[in-house]
Amino acid sequence: MSVLTRLEDLREKEVISAVEVEFVRFLLEIHPSVQDDVLWAAAACIYAQKNGHVCLDFANWDDEWLFNDKKSNLKLTDSIKKQWITSLAECPIVSDGKELQPLILESSRLYLHRFWSFEGELCDWLNHKSSKTNQISEIEKKVMQSLLNPTEDLFETNWQHIAVQLSFLKDIVVVSGGPGTGKTFTVLNIIAAHLLSKPEGDFRIALAAPTGKAARRLAESLEAGKNNLPDKMQGEVQIPDSAQTVHKLLGSDFRGASFSFNEENPLPYDLVIIDEASMLDMNMWVRLIRAIGSNTKLIVLGDKDQLASVEAGSILGDICGGDNSFSDRIAKSISQIQGTNIPIVKDQPSINDCIVFLTKSYRFGENSGIQKFAAAVNESNPDLAIKILQDSNLTDLNWLEPTSENMETIVRDYAVNHHAEFQKKPQDQRLSASNKKKILCALRKGPFGVEQVNGKVESIIKRKHNILAGRIWYEGRIVMATRNDALLRIRNGDIGIYTDKENGVIEFEGEEGQSLSANRLKDYEPAFAITIHKSQGSEFDEVAVILSNRVNSVLSKEILYTAVTRARKNTLIIVNEDVLRKTILRSVSRRSGLKEKIWGP
Repeated sequence: MSVLTRLEDLREKEVISAVEVEFVRFLLEIHPSVQDDVLWAAAACIYAQKNGHVCLDFANWDDEWLFNDKKSNLKLTDSIKKQWITSLAECPIVSDGKELQPLILESSRLYLHRFWSFEGELCDWLNHKSSKTNQISEIEKKVMQSLLNPTEDLFETNWQHIAVQLSFLKDIVVVSGGPGTGKTFTVLNIIAAHLLSKPEGDFRIALAAPTGKAARRLAESLEAGKNNLPDKMQGEVQIPDSAQTVHKLLGSDFRGASFSFNEENPLPYDLVIIDEASMLDMNMWVRLIRAIGSNTKLIVLGDKDQLASVEAGSILGDICGGDNSFSDRIAKSISQIQGTNIPIVKDQPSINDCIVFLTKSYRFGENSGIQKFAAAVNESNPDLAIKILQDSNLTDLNWLEPTSENMETIVRDYAVNHHAEFQKKPQDQRLSASNKKKILCALRKGPFGVEQVNGKVESIIKRKHNILAGRIWYEGRIVMATRNDALLRIRNGDIGIYTDKENGVIEFEGEEGQSLSANRLKDYEPAFAITIHKSQGSEFDEVAVILSNRVNSVLSKEILYTAVTRARKNTLIIVNEDVLRKTILRSVSRRSGLKEKIWGP
């Protein structure tokens, strides 16, 4: 049986999709005598890319079966992997990058040509952009000294302040920090410092984030944070009051196929600030850097420990090496600005001088269960995490077993109490009020998945309000768009609430905050509960995190950390101890060569 026939059989069994099959078919068309080993490796490379990896890394490929499924009937022994690498190296449609071929073999990594090219382009750009160090003018120095008050603890480095100073010294700055570490306040100070140091007033700033809700939250946080600026400066600087999606910033055609701004037509800004950068995949990173001109500064913020992007790459995590230590030149410059002494390190790549880790939480107190638990999860320490969950003094964190009774209680509380609470609000406040509390599910299917949980919430709401079971739209129904719609100007992930006014409309909190007739929205799903992936870029006062009662390949410490840190005030976790331990011990690692290319082996 040929490789192509076997792949078609696996597609019918839903082990793989049509993409693997069609790519192999394409390779056979351009080179009919290609070896089976190459075809299997090519299909595996496509499968890896679909699952978030930039490449297929033979050196770090620990799956027991091809496509991670016993149905493939192909066990991945070390000898088979070595055999595949040998066949790939000898194949005429596989290149080392010097020739244009569909597949690129680089050391132990197999790439689709497109992603190999993206990775190299991004690495070269980061190295070039980070290599330049600027001289600080006297006015810039005075502004920073006036704006950045010395820390109350003279023995504690204020890394927010260091990030502001780096934004003048370097043309790219990457700021990574967990929830409540002051990323937004850092952005506020960066903007204020640059505006104050340009008295002529001609300094253009753009704010963006990967999704509409993340962009909206960035703008809201900056608006709320203005009052924290020194009184004498609040009237002197005009902080931008809006943010947009990265796609809109780059002039996307809505389908994301082409962009108005690129290397030939760079963005017309002096400073571009991107929040929630962990959500940016390889493709969007490359699109972004192509649009950043030589005189434009780029500030990138995010949490390197969160879930990576849905599409290929874990770019922020790959970039964020280092440990808050800097070259002697940068350390001396910072000392001259504010007298702060920071750790010095030698023989590091230039990007090391551009990365700041915010380590102090200003949102959570010392007795915050959320913060302690998130840290334990991040450290892959299940014993400590469980001890924290069992501490009755930590009132912002609770743990329930995934029994049917507990699930019923959680669903009913949301459907009866929370739904009634936000429905009491004025019409224009209901959607934001509904987001005070959210159910977050790791899975889509099954009794703990978002589909069944939403179904149960809706059933209770309908019974309580005597709504016919078959009625689709009713007052207070929360929905999420599941596809981009250029005509409606709706993006995948936008959340709206239904109201009976004007014969039934859905009011969205999307980038443009529009309303539209419910009959016009074709691709959507209920959103009383959402997946943890879809919750990225959002914050809620309270979250109920539903994992599972059995181990699942979706569960990892990254997904748990992301879910828990969506909450500002209270987190409830629904999972049994065995699944919790295995979730915390499992880390998802995206395969790429970017980290090695930047930081070395």
